[in-house]
Amino acid sequence: MSICLSICIPTKGRLEILKNTLDSIYSDYEGNYDEFEVVISDNSTDELLPQMLNAYKRHPNIVYEKTNVEGFLNSINALKMGKGLFLKLHNDYTILKKGALAEIISFVKTEAEKKPLIFFSNYERRRNDIARYDSFDSFIYDLSFLNTWSTGFAIWKEDFNVYSKMDLNEVFPHTSLFLFQHEKRSFVINDILLFNNYEVNKKGGYNLFNAFAVQYLSMVEDCLKKNQITQHTFNHIKQDLFKNFLVVWYYNTKVAINQYTFDLSGIKASIKVYYSELCYYQMIILAYKRAFLKNAKKRFFALLK
Repeated sequence: MSICLSICIPTKGRLEILKNTLDSIYSDYEGNYDEFEVVISDNSTDELLPQMLNAYKRHPNIVYEKTNVEGFLNSINALKMGKGLFLKLHNDYTILKKGALAEIISFVKTEAEKKPLIFFSNYERRRNDIARYDSFDSFIYDLSFLNTWSTGFAIWKEDFNVYSKMDLNEVFPHTSLFLFQHEKRSFVINDILLFNNYEVNKKGGYNLFNAFAVQYLSMVEDCLKKNQITQHTFNHIKQDLFKNFLVVWYYNTKVAINQYTFDLSGIKASIKVYYSELCYYQMIILAYKRAFLKNAKKRFFALLK
């Protein structure tokens, strides 16, 4: 039987976190193990992961490769390794909920004939449903900047073989693959809650605000210039990104106590590329307002005890 699903995991040095993820995949699945594979692309500089995987030798469908591919392009290497009909990118800190693997395999089989462009939004849209679209523009509008989330990304193997040969953004290579597929005839957002994400200490290593406020928006703007999306959709994504990502992450990295390792240089310059200087100051004010409300909430509940 051909492999239906490849769960493609790029990783670097997160052994215990990856172990939890693997355990969540294998813990409760009672179906045919020939239907899926777990692909691990490891770009760490040590040999610790192969040693850990010795404990999983009873699972013959784990595929491991040591690679020197750097950064987010390791995700593309993981996808290249997959032999399944459907390639599901999966962060090493993303834990499958009980029964989720069987549900994903069943979903893939249902969609295999039409092969729509699929994104797993994991209840981020608060709808807990499967939404279908016949236009790329309406699909992108509803998904908004969630299309940057790597664990939500998936692609049919035959589409990957075509689009992976194109020029990919080094910070958002999976989003490049996603946006290239604008000519698909059907589009699906699966908003069923399937995963839980572990918080990763010292997450970062790249310029966060340049990546999202400049590089990502330039990719979306390119879709606008090519008439793949409307101005209305571009404006919606831009506003949603500002309110629900940039403000939140300014708070997370500049206001709250944290262990993130993001490069935070040039924030103002990055914001001014697609927003105004006034927006930069609004972002700061809203971030501190967020801090005030969080502290007020803590004090309120403390008084109730």
